[in-house]
Amino acid sequence: MNSVSKPDWLQYTLAVLGFATCSAFCVTSQAAAQDAEALAKELNNPGAAKATLNFSLTHRTYDGDLPGASGQESTTLRFRPVFPFKLQNGDNLIFRPALTYAKDFPVFDSAAGRFRGEDGWLDIPYDVLYAWQNGDWTLGVGAVGSIPVGNSLSSDNWLLGPSFVAVKTTNWGLFGIFPSHNEKVGGSGPSTSLTSFQYFAFASIGNGWLIGTDPIITYNWEATSSEAWTFPVTLNVNKTTEIGGLPFKLAFIAEKNLQAPDRFAQDTRFEFQISPVVTNPFQRNPPLPSVDAATRAAVLAPISRY
Repeated sequence: MNSVSKPDWLQYTLAVLGFATCSAFCVTSQAAAQDAEALAKELNNPGAAKATLNFSLTHRTYDGDLPGASGQESTTLRFRPVFPFKLQNGDNLIFRPALTYAKDFPVFDSAAGRFRGEDGWLDIPYDVLYAWQNGDWTLGVGAVGSIPVGNSLSSDNWLLGPSFVAVKTTNWGLFGIFPSHNEKVGGSGPSTSLTSFQYFAFASIGNGWLIGTDPIITYNWEATSSEAWTFPVTLNVNKTTEIGGLPFKLAFIAEKNLQAPDRFAQDTRFEFQISPVVTNPFQRNPPLPSVDAATRAAVLAPISRY
């Protein structure tokens, strides 16, 4: 029986998901008329209120002390929609789940003393964020967690913990932080207590292009000192553009771990993302703000001179 090769399988799946979802939810060309630079900044702000459908194709290499660790690779296809809900007071409630399918995910067989590659769904991470604007700052508080999928690749744990975001938009770009913590609250897997700290800074280089960094530093409170820290460096180049009159964000990300668990961990990550901007299908009639931004600016302009 002939099988589809890995690249063909992944490209086919990505194309089908993208076409089907965009056909259902993509916005009209009126939204695409928004200034590319402003939209690009908003799409890189985790507390902003733009609904997107994020498709990611990621290739990872690994390293570690386990036999054969340095020869391990995996490819994942992830779908991460962002659903913001505009509230009556003008703030936003944002929900972001992620569905990830892995190809050749490395699993160490202790009895055989070697790795085997497995295909399947990974646990489902999510975050819920309540975000609001304070001048040029976007602030938010919320919760992060993970839902086990119950297969051989699952952690078999339910995770939950707090999160916080602070992002400032400037003339040259944007910068901010997104710390969070996950704690085991149920399930049959091992004890888990993981703190994550994401910092990011992006500079606008014109015409919808942004270049920057957005690594996630993690600390595992259940591990020994040599296994606790993961410290990556990341390069993220993305472009906001129109495709067929619709706004899209295209991104390429390269990452290298400078510090990682000695036993086994990711070494490098190369990721391509395509993110159509959409309307939230679960909120057809969002409340209108009491005063639009242009009117507010016009009212405050005479005061700001004094």
